[in-house]
Amino acid sequence: MSPEQEQQVCDALVNLGAIETEQGLHAEGVRAVQDALHCSMDDARAVLHELRARHQIQETASPSDQRANHGPLPARLFRWVRPSE
Repeated sequence: MSPEQEQQVCDALVNLGAIETEQGLHAEGVRAVQDALHCSMDDARAVLHELRARHQIQETASPSDQRANHGPLPARLFRWVRPSE
């Protein structure tokens, strides 16, 4: 993958924004990689794994403004971010 493609994939992941579940974040991440690189699901998974292993992208979770099921703890939202350099 070229540096330009890597930047495009990372931008696509970050632009997904907040997602309600960690599983959803990974599923949407794989789709974003597939769309950016026009590759198979297996290749997209491998690219996502490689980017995470090389610390080019990471997942983070933060509380949402809304409470899950009106319970006492805030729901968490998951998103892809570029690590601070």
